[in-house]
Amino acid sequence: MTAAFGASTFPFVWRATALDALRQMLDLGLNGFDVILAPGHCWPAELSTSARSELARTLDEDGIRVDSLNFPALDLNLASPITEVRRYAVELYGEAIRLAAELGARAVVAVPGRVSALIQPPRGESERRLVESVEALLAHADEADQLLCLELHPRTPIPTVDTLERFVGALDHPRLRVAYDVANAEAVGEDHVGALRLLAPRLGQVHLSDGSRTRWAHDRIGRGTVGFPAVLQTLDEIGFDGARVLEIVSATPLEDLRASLDALERWSAHI
Repeated sequence: MTAAFGASTFPFVWRATALDALRQMLDLGLNGFDVILAPGHCWPAELSTSARSELARTLDEDGIRVDSLNFPALDLNLASPITEVRRYAVELYGEAIRLAAELGARAVVAVPGRVSALIQPPRGESERRLVESVEALLAHADEADQLLCLELHPRTPIPTVDTLERFVGALDHPRLRVAYDVANAEAVGEDHVGALRLLAPRLGQVHLSDGSRTRWAHDRIGRGTVGFPAVLQTLDEIGFDGARVLEIVSATPLEDLRASLDALERWSAHI
């Protein structure tokens, strides 16, 4: 039996509501979704109490499983040197955590801060600010019975597996997990097998798309250099039972998701 795969609503974020996107991807055989939070797609402030209840009921009736909610982090920075920016980010993530609980999800995915590619504050200062923000989010997660998954991302103060694992390990909170993004990891030259084994005790979600070590992308699987057979085999060997989320950023999402799913299922069947 091959592993089940979910997907992100990312490629639909400016072209469809989250529910419409989820229904289209469910028809492909995907389930266990990471829903992107954006105005017009799925946005906490646009959902009244009754709308949230209705959406949760519809998801249940349609057999759609939402694994997590996720901001695209365009305007949010949990490690910002500006106090007001961090405070706003924590507030918005807190709303996402409450919405996740109402929709029956189990987690919120968070990009752990943003730093400039040109000039950055001292890493120690950024990490200290990030600790404060993440601790505040974990208080929200405790209250809502949710997990918080910090995503491996090349534009954060902790952009590599070693730095992310050290950060999460130092906080050592039972609700704190890692979302390992293979395309992000490929962009910073990670060894996927070693990374997944290191992160195994804290691994909450895996994002699957293709990229290379010279071009940061989230392409259709097969168009980059990620070694997916090794990734899939390692996930099985470490007993990973969390969501395996296709996060394909594409102008033709259904076509590329279908092709990516076919490739993953072929490889999985031979493991």
